[in-house]
Amino acid sequence: MGPKNGINPAIVSYFSLEEYMDRIYLKDNVLFHLEDINKKFDSYLKKITQYTDYSVIYYWLDSLSKEIKCSEEIENHFINPADVLKNDVFFDNTLMSHARIKRLHQFVLSEEKIENYRTSDEEVRVSYYDKYNDEEVVYWNGALGSDVKKFMDDFIKIYKCSSVSFLHCNPFLKSALCFLLFIRIHPFLDGNGRAGRMIYNIKFTDLINKIYGTNLKLCPLNISQGILLFKPTYVKRIDDIYFDLEHDCNDEINKWFDFILNIVDDVILFNSNRISSLEKAFDNLEIMKDTDSSGLVDISKKMKITRFRN
Repeated sequence: MGPKNGINPAIVSYFSLEEYMDRIYLKDNVLFHLEDINKKFDSYLKKITQYTDYSVIYYWLDSLSKEIKCSEEIENHFINPADVLKNDVFFDNTLMSHARIKRLHQFVLSEEKIENYRTSDEEVRVSYYDKYNDEEVVYWNGALGSDVKKFMDDFIKIYKCSSVSFLHCNPFLKSALCFLLFIRIHPFLDGNGRAGRMIYNIKFTDLINKIYGTNLKLCPLNISQGILLFKPTYVKRIDDIYFDLEHDCNDEINKWFDFILNIVDDVILFNSNRISSLEKAFDNLEIMKDTDSSGLVDISKKMKITRFRN
């Protein structure tokens, strides 16, 4: 059972994230949901990759623009999606390191200098001000600043782990888990949600490439639009999860997985319908590409897509 009313003001000291993960077991409803999602995504990805690279890149850049806008709106911030291209955030590789996490964070905050993780003098909490009782209500605290580096060392190990367990090899579960752990650690003073969703996208793309033999450099399925539509549920699912080794929160973590899968289900349906409506536009794009001045030809070459293995 999760914290009462989703409120858990406990201080988060370091504990082993690997041990935390070892306590997670998947419920039948999540496994059944996964089976259905895997089939739908397989059909979706095969459909989108039948088009030429130029058309696919145009489609995914448009999707990325929507992703960035929605991710910013979740946190009531706004950023120019064109800066994604300028900063080369998604186009280099799907590897993860402390340096890359800090660079992603720098991007979402539009800062000139890269910030380090929080220190012992920099604590954070997720809360709201109850004006009727004139008090701050703390939903949960980020990790102690003095323990952030140790947590993030564990996080990098988990991100890189290639175990054959379902939690590590399924793209929907592993990316959702990385997102959750990052959010609960809250390694920075600000921008954690936006950086966490970018990490979700990168990990998801990494696993899709390994499973399907593709070489995608943009996430083929973005979730921020769905999170924005269901923001109260998104917040509650995170708030309801204890982040320690003292409580059994397996039910709540499975609800988190199921929530993300529901978002994915909606996005697959929306995108599949959208692709069908864009087929004529794709044909026109192929005609236009010889006179393209937007740089998409160069981008499509840079992001050359490897097709499915036969």
